[in-house]
Amino acid sequence: MQTLGDRIKSRRKDMKYTQRSLAQVVGVSHVTISQWESGDSTPGGKNLFTLAEALRCTPTWILFGDENQTPEQAEKPNPPLSEVEKELLKLFNSLPESEKEQHMTNLRFKVEGLNKLFYELLEARKNKKN
Repeated sequence: MQTLGDRIKSRRKDMKYTQRSLAQVVGVSHVTISQWESGDSTPGGKNLFTLAEALRCTPTWILFGDENQTPEQAEKPNPPLSEVEKELLKLFNSLPESEKEQHMTNLRFKVEGLNKLFYELLEARKNKKN
């Protein structure tokens, strides 16, 4: 059975990241990546979500190895944009500059709130397992 560190390391290698390059993407030190992979610490909060995004997987897969959340093979570094993403970019680009920052602030706030709620649910699940 893979540990959290094993999943991070395996996925990092699948994605062709070194510890240093993954650390740059996540915004942490390469030592932090090493500690996560060795099981000395666990990613949490914003780092967990940024790590999941970089590794193109879910936070629950990183933490618990849920088989139904197993990420697909890493083939292309950047998947093509969906139609919704294309429309969002088109709409955003059509806004005046004065409006863009307000919408970005609102989106950041919403995402941070959802991430916080999701992290709390993950913590509750983790505590339930212990």
